[in-house]
Amino acid sequence: MVKYKSSKNILDKKNSRDRIRRLEIEAAKEIVDEMFSILDGIDGIVYISDIENYNILRVNKYIKDHYGNDIIGKKCFEVFQDGQNKPCEFCTNNRILINGKPAPPVTWCFQNKKTGRWYHCIDKAILWPDKRYVRMEIAIDITELKNSELALRESEIFHKMIFESINDPFNIIDNNYRIVKANESYARLRGKSIEQLIGNLCYKVLYQRNTICDNCAVKETFDTGKPQTKEKKINFPPEMNIWLEIYTYPIIKGGKISHVIEYTRDVTNRKMIEAERDFMLDKLQHLSRTDDLTGLLNRRALIEKLEEEINRAKRYGSKLSLIIIDVDYFKGINDTYGHDVGDRILREVSLLMRESLRNIDVIGRYGGDEFFIILPETSMEAAMEIAERIRLMVKNYPFKINIKREVRVTLSLGIAEYNPESEDIESFIKRSDNALYVAKGEGRDRVYVIEDYRSNSMP
Repeated sequence: MVKYKSSKNILDKKNSRDRIRRLEIEAAKEIVDEMFSILDGIDGIVYISDIENYNILRVNKYIKDHYGNDIIGKKCFEVFQDGQNKPCEFCTNNRILINGKPAPPVTWCFQNKKTGRWYHCIDKAILWPDKRYVRMEIAIDITELKNSELALRESEIFHKMIFESINDPFNIIDNNYRIVKANESYARLRGKSIEQLIGNLCYKVLYQRNTICDNCAVKETFDTGKPQTKEKKINFPPEMNIWLEIYTYPIIKGGKISHVIEYTRDVTNRKMIEAERDFMLDKLQHLSRTDDLTGLLNRRALIEKLEEEINRAKRYGSKLSLIIIDVDYFKGINDTYGHDVGDRILREVSLLMRESLRNIDVIGRYGGDEFFIILPETSMEAAMEIAERIRLMVKNYPFKINIKREVRVTLSLGIAEYNPESEDIESFIKRSDNALYVAKGEGRDRVYVIEDYRSNSMP
């Protein structure tokens, strides 16, 4: 009897995929909202724009106060530059992505044509809730510093502003692996005060180690001079695992790397969503290849597996045999005892056959009461022994109808050995099926083999 998946199962699978997508979008929106709750306090320009069309997507309170509330959707160069009708020459859109991935932050200065003010900017590609990359710019007014040539003070104020405004953990490590700068978010994540972190070796204060951590992103940046990205699972607080995504960028002075910036994000929620998604995908994949009634491979999966084994046999010149099995008089069992009993017998027959096979053998339900057994590296003679063993095992097994009654079941089995020189999958299956036809025609409860691979017509 063929079982079909109900529309409810299909709907459940779709709902699971939709739920995962909603969770991802909601989590991403929460991150953006939380970030701007901090950025609204910055006395400077902060906005997010589309990399492709330059449309403004999100702004902080400073921009609303100085440029109005109706600029969402407008071009960034039209809003912030005087009489500008095309992208700025100094636009960083072509520098914040490398091969489709976020590049290190681009830091630069420019003078606004509309106001004449000087700004120190940092531009970075970030992931928007709809999974595209957009540009985030933080621009701090440094006009007074520029005019008075207080470059050092400019740098200190800018970096202090960045440290205080970035919601994700952020710190700087020198070439002795001592933490020289850290923001409050980093201290909270690590369960330390800033005073406990500053001046201490990162591997000692964070991980209670006496040597640099294995697979350390900071060390790789010092060694290679290139930014690094790592994912790391840590146990903090006790009995709780959290996942961190760590980005490291070199600071170069005098031609040498003096410090490394370490930017850390807690991606535990994302990892949980990914794990749930992977679980659902694996489950859907399993369901798409599995027969609901017996738990064996279904027809589609059987054909895929048989194609794999045929290709392997051709490549290595190994033997390959196929057994097609039919439960004798199964319709009569269903008619006499009901479909529930018939289903139970199919499950028990499946279990008996599976227990008699090797790990490399493949068994599946082709449809109704018909089964395939694929036997890699198996000659026709060996396949006959396996088929006979299965036939006798099932024949001698007492299938219980109820407490007082049992029924005996027999099988008809057809065998063919694959010929790699001139046979395709259809003719291979056809020969096995022809052998099964003969076995049933000669009285059932028997094994039959068609040895001539050219014989694809009914005997």
